[in-house]
Amino acid sequence: MHPIAPPSLLGAFSPTAPTRALPVLRMRVSCGFPSPAEDFFGAEDTLCLNQHCISNPVATFFATAEGDSMTGLGIDQGDTLVVDRSLEPKHGDIVLVLWEGGFMVKRLAMSRNRLALHSGHPDHPPILVPPDIELDVWGVVTWSFKKQLRR
Repeated sequence: MHPIAPPSLLGAFSPTAPTRALPVLRMRVSCGFPSPAEDFFGAEDTLCLNQHCISNPVATFFATAEGDSMTGLGIDQGDTLVVDRSLEPKHGDIVLVLWEGGFMVKRLAMSRNRLALHSGHPDHPPILVPPDIELDVWGVVTWSFKKQLRR
């Protein structure tokens, strides 16, 4: 059996790598009834996803979600996850863990005596981490991106 390679950055990191800011509408968009139109864009209204979603580039990588166990928490099959290894995992965080030789994403539940890994799907019961096992948290999921076009 081949050892599992750790997730890595996609390509070489350069702190001076160019980023591209894209226009942002000045108003929020309604997902119900339309709101009256205003001026759509201003010169200062831009958003760079690298700056918005990644606070520590050298400790951040992307992963692709597989399976349905996190659907109740908004993570579906094929979503792109942004994972930051520099963050200290806290109760309630969605984390990427190395568990029994494989990577999985779960919501971390911490109590004084116990750690548990919860899914977002009723068919997947929580995983109780035995007290004598050290949980290997690879990082905290900070964002997830979902493809909408022809999915």
